[in-house]
Amino acid sequence: MIKSCLRYIAFVFVLLSAPITFVSAHVKWFAHEQGYVEPYHVSDLPVILSIIAGIIIVAIGVILDRRLSIPQWLKRLLERIAPAVLSVASIGFGLAFIIFSYLGFVFAPNLVAQGSIGTLLIVIQAIAGAMIFFGWYERVGGLLLVVLFGLGTKIFGFHEMMDTFEMLGFALYAMIIGRPKWKIAESTFMCTHMHKIHQYGVSLLRVGTGINLIILGFSEKILAPALTQDFLLKYDWNFMHAWGFTWFTDYWFAYAAGFGEMMFGVFLLLGLVTRLTIVGLAVFLVTTLILLGPIELVGHLPHFSIAAVLLIFGAGSRLHHRRVA
Repeated sequence: MIKSCLRYIAFVFVLLSAPITFVSAHVKWFAHEQGYVEPYHVSDLPVILSIIAGIIIVAIGVILDRRLSIPQWLKRLLERIAPAVLSVASIGFGLAFIIFSYLGFVFAPNLVAQGSIGTLLIVIQAIAGAMIFFGWYERVGGLLLVVLFGLGTKIFGFHEMMDTFEMLGFALYAMIIGRPKWKIAESTFMCTHMHKIHQYGVSLLRVGTGINLIILGFSEKILAPALTQDFLLKYDWNFMHAWGFTWFTDYWFAYAAGFGEMMFGVFLLLGLVTRLTIVGLAVFLVTTLILLGPIELVGHLPHFSIAAVLLIFGAGSRLHHRRVA
């Protein structure tokens, strides 16, 4: 157990102590960079404290992951509702890709489709989304999304595609797992061959989502204080002021938000107390949905679907250690 803790802590130390000023951010869903804002530095006291806190939090996560177990009644309930929940999650993903295509972007709002190549990407995304939504050769639809991710990397660049890893994770999951029920047709060929790697499907989805959250925490918040500053000028979300912590400025609130998002990502990447992590993440997703309105649902619809899958399966297997709590 001690060796496991040290291994995880070493990973998190490298991750959290990485240089935090080497990437410029791009336009995102609700904000644009406005003017210059002093970047965060590793030598800043709050940054040093956050690194220490991150290491402690992960160590606690390792301990909890090894000691907590799922109650038998909950395990039976999850097994009973799993086919329906997983199928609804699949439908949610398919709907998201259809909406994305209608709005004219690929995977994320900053990846706007332009020209004839952009039209091709939108068509591929729409077809894949429809196939997944209706359960018509869903695994083939997942394969189309993998192809789409590759094409997007070629056209938009790897840097721009980095924060859509959860989409790639779902594409691989859809290829490998498929849909349990409410499907029109299934590819017998892909079903037979994907069954050989069935145990990897959930883990790939979890890892892709974890990487996505880590990158978003860095790129949209920690690496881009100006981007978050603009957002907080439009939306007064710094609740620390209402609690009497007037010294907790928007500048450090943005950093704290990025750090929190990263920690969710680290826990998913490492497969630590996955179900509890997803519950915590779901609280934040629902909160932003309430505060920002229906438009937020468009961007986070895939994340709600991912949450549903990971609540059912937990961490998955093979790419994770023995526990699936």
